[in-house]
Formats: sequence, structure tokens, C-alpha cells
Amino acid sequence: MRVVNLAKVAAEAEILRIQHMLKRQGVRAAFGLITVIFAVGVLALAHIAGWQVLRLYLEPIYATLILLGVDFLVTAIFGILAARSSPGRDERDALAIRQRALHEARSSLALGALIPIAGSLIRSRRNATQKKRPFWRRLR
Repeated sequence: MRVVNLAKVAAEAEILRIQHMLKRQGVRAAFGLITVIFAVGVLALAHIAGWQVLRLYLEPIYATLILLGVDFLVTAIFGILAARSSPGRDERDALAIRQRALHEARSSLALGALIPIAGSLIRSRRNATQKKRPFWRRLR
């Protein structure tokens, strides 16, 4: 019975951990989508306005290279923000509970598995001693 309860606790902890992990992944996906939307919109407008301003002071090729560097920097910053994520406290707690419950369940199963083995060893010893007795004594 204890093993069943521990298995239930482990399953509930795993479900909780997966729910929080999916929530975190959803937030990451939302940040990634926002990153793409803003990157496209900002870069399109920045290209137009920035290139026009830079073209007044620099040759067009240099204005284009400067805008390319700025685009790369902005994309890198938002990409790092989207990729940065670690498990929350709830996920870590649920994982610890699951691992503890599974460990205890394995311990209980190991003890439960020893009882039938011990019984079969005792029976085999008893059968071995019976075979050593003469035939006429085994009939009793």
C-alpha cells in the first residue's frame, strides 16, 4: 500500500513539474515571438530613418554597414533574453518530491522482494533435507 501511495505522490509531483515547465516554455516562446515582431518592426523603421540620416554624413555603403552592426546588436540582446531561462522554485520542489518518493518506493519494493526470496530459500533447504532421508522415512 505504501508503494502505491509513493507512486501516486511521484506521479503527481511529475505532473506538477511538467505543468510548470510547460508554463515556463510558453513564456519563453512568447518572449521569442515578441523578439521577432519587434526586431522586424524596429529594424525596418530604423533602417529607413537611420540610413537616410547617415547618408547625409557618410557614403551609402558605410551607412549600410553601421545599420547592419546595430541590427546585429539589437537581435543579439533580445535573443539572449529569450534564451535565458532556468527552472523555477516550484519545478525544483516538485522534482525533489518525485525523486524522494521514487527512492522510497524502490526501497519498499526491494524489501518486499526479499520476503519471497527468503521463503523460497527456506523451502529449498527443507526440500534438500527431506531428500537426504531414506525413502521409508519420507513416507511418514
